Amino acid sequence: MRILAVIQARMNSTRLPQKIMTPLCGKPMLWHIVNRVNRSGLIHQVVIATSLKPEDDIVESFANENNFFIWRGSQDNVLERFYDCATFYKADILVRLTADNALVDAGIIDAGITYFQKHTYDYVYYREGLPIGMACEIFTYDALKRAYENASDAECLEHVTPYLYKNPHLFHVERVGCIGENLGFLRWTMDTESDKELITQIYNCIYTRKNNFTYRDILEEYKIHPGWTQLNSSVEQVAVTYRGESTL
Repeated sequence: MRILAVIQARMNSTRLPQKIMTPLCGKPMLWHIVNRVNRSGLIHQVVIATSLKPEDDIVESFANENNFFIWRGSQDNVLERFYDCATFYKADILVRLTADNALVDAGIIDAGITYFQKHTYDYVYYREGLPIGMACEIFTYDALKRAYENASDAECLEHVTPYLYKNPHLFHVERVGCIGENLGFLRWTMDTESDKELITQIYNCIYTRKNNFTYRDILEEYKIHPGWTQLNSSVEQVAVTYRGESTL
C-alpha cells in the first residue's frame, strides 16, 4: 500500500499572508514541515500541493530548489487539487496535512497510520485532544475518490474531508481521542501574529539543541516557559461549517 502525505500550502492566507515562508531558525516554515514529515518511517512520499495562482509560483520554485515534490491545482476547489495530486502520485492511503502546522510530529503520524492499517476504516482523525495543529487525517484513496465524485458543498470542496466524516452512513470513520490527555487548549498552529510569536519561540528554544524534537519535548519546555500558554490563548480557531453535500 502506497502512503502519500500531502501538505496543502498557499501564500495568500487570509489572516496571516505568506506565513508558510516564515523563517524559523534560518529556514522557511514549509521547509521544516516537509522535513519533519519526511522523518516518518511509514510514508512513502511527501508532496506539497499548492494552487495555480501566480502568487504560489514561489511555492513551486521553493519546492524545486529543495528537491521537494510539488503539485499545483485549483485555488478554491482544494478537494479537486488533492484528488488530482493523489491520482498522479498513485496513492493508496493519504495523510492530509496543512502548512499551518510547523510542529507536526512524525511519531504521531506513524502511530495514526499504524492504527488506520489495523482496521478497515475509510477515514480516521488521529489524535483528537492533542494541541491544535498536531492531529492528522488519514483516509483511503477510494474514499477520497468517492468524495471527489459526489461532494458539492462549498466547505467540502475547500477543506477536502468534511464529506467523509460528516457522512458516517457512507464511510467507516473514527475520531481517535487521546487517552489521559486533553491538550486541546494549546494552540500549535500558525494563523495569527501571536501564533507566529509562539512557534518562533518554541523553535528558538528547542531546535538548536534537538532538530528532531517531538511534541513531548515541547511539553517539557512548557514547564520552563509557562507564559507560552498565554501567548495565543485568545485566538479563536476557525471552524469548518458543513451545510450538506447537495448545497453550494
